[in-house]
Amino acid sequence: MQRTPHLWQCLGIASRSTFRIRQFHSRRLAAHQNQSKPSRSWKTFPFGRVGFALIGAGALGYDGIVNDFTYAGSSVRFVRSVKTAILIAIDYLGLDENDAEYNTKIKALHQKSANRLLETCLLNGGLYIKVGQGFAAINHILPVEYTSTLAKLQDECLTTSKADIQKVFRSDFGQLPEEMYKEFDYKPVAAASLAQVFRARLHSGEQVAVKVQYSDLQKRFISDVATIIFLQDMIELVFKNYNFGWIMNDLRKNLVQELNFVQEGQNAERCSEGLQKLKYVVVPKIYWPQTKTRVLTMEWMEGFKISDVPEIKKQKMSLVDIDMKLYNVFAEQIFHTGFVHADPHPGNIFVRKNAQSGSAEIILLDHGLYEELPASVRGPLCEFWEATVLRDEAKMKAAATRIDIVEYVKFAEVLFQQPIRMQSGPIKSKLSQEELEHIRKVARENFDVIMSTLKEMPRSMLFVIRNLNIVRSIGDMHGNVVNRPQVMARYAQRCLYERNMRSPIQYMRWLCRRIYFEYCLWITSLRPILMNYYLNFLYLVGRAPESARTLMRDVMQQDKLSQLH
Repeated sequence: MQRTPHLWQCLGIASRSTFRIRQFHSRRLAAHQNQSKPSRSWKTFPFGRVGFALIGAGALGYDGIVNDFTYAGSSVRFVRSVKTAILIAIDYLGLDENDAEYNTKIKALHQKSANRLLETCLLNGGLYIKVGQGFAAINHILPVEYTSTLAKLQDECLTTSKADIQKVFRSDFGQLPEEMYKEFDYKPVAAASLAQVFRARLHSGEQVAVKVQYSDLQKRFISDVATIIFLQDMIELVFKNYNFGWIMNDLRKNLVQELNFVQEGQNAERCSEGLQKLKYVVVPKIYWPQTKTRVLTMEWMEGFKISDVPEIKKQKMSLVDIDMKLYNVFAEQIFHTGFVHADPHPGNIFVRKNAQSGSAEIILLDHGLYEELPASVRGPLCEFWEATVLRDEAKMKAAATRIDIVEYVKFAEVLFQQPIRMQSGPIKSKLSQEELEHIRKVARENFDVIMSTLKEMPRSMLFVIRNLNIVRSIGDMHGNVVNRPQVMARYAQRCLYERNMRSPIQYMRWLCRRIYFEYCLWITSLRPILMNYYLNFLYLVGRAPESARTLMRDVMQQDKLSQLH
């Protein structure tokens, strides 16, 4: 690529243009000297603007020749993002909460704003899509218009050209894909936020999936992160209730590891080793000779997305079986191995039917983002999870203190995403309308609870919370056929006590504790049913208002958005 002659050619053109401009100024100055009016100084001619235009054109040309328009592209994405943020802010600020049609208008505005965000994320690509996917996962906090719209980012990422793919291979390997593989299909089978996946075949005959990073991603990463953080800071100034910006500041260093596919390959092998005892978990094999920083070659896996419920039913697979296995996989990582997959969205988890047993197998893909959860956090977390299920506040407080959390009840509500105190305490013989409204209010106050508690917890827990949120959203897609808090509570309890079992006496202690634990789980499941009958009885005998009959139904509907279920 001989770019230097072109650059001198551009400079030569600029020099000749400057000379002609100066000639023009001289002629104009001479003409004005013969007029009776004071002449206009050559300094007042807009030469400065022309000069700035030439400098800008030169800078743009240099950016295109040397950096493939990296900085120019960053500027375009910045302006596009600011424009979207301003338009959304103006729309929301112009909405009157006292308007009689406020509820209807706010839903329409949510959808309009979500469409704008989706379009901006798709046009900007890269990290913007990654952030949009993250927001789509918190469907227990954001309005459904946002989460359902942004969920399209899992399937509608933009593809790139054949020349762009070849550019990456030339840079990393010094070869073209067709030289490295026996077969290489340039039509991507998947396009994600950071890379595309292609089907290929090695010269040895194995069919493989080749993940190729977008060629300009690493150059634009820093500027895009800075833009997103800037926009979130601006949003916080306008909307005081928005409180997500600090999360991006804390997590940006962790996101850098996703740009290194060698690290992703190592993560995949470590994940596979840590989950060996779960025979239904499959992690693709990594082919290291065909792997570099921006290219990852791995075993081809047949399967379909875990969110594809129609296909699951078509294959006559059990949603209960799939969800039980899914929850156990991540419980094993969170409570036992401490090596936690931090981005388990539906596009990264496939399922397939085992050819021999016919049962479901879980395929874990995209191992770019992981979080290390140290033993000093895992142990107290197991104790805290168990104590929360058992409603043992003394042990909850003790376990939370070991990981520097003061508001232990709020921490429990973040993990389980339900109002913990609501299900305990004395039952009154009469309920007023004010008390009923208070219960509803408690059930809706998850957003503020999450924001205040996330800042307090260990930073290693942030990606764990993300994991729990995404896995919970998968359970929602399946209709919540399995009680996830209970499944994970059993796993936490088992990890906690198996770690300390050294003798028959310790085993008997563990067994007694396990029986009591199961009893508490049963009581927890039974309590809402009994409460529903109780509230209906109070209404029938005239000891509660009519709304008591629908209270539990309303709470359970709210729980679909707020519970860790």
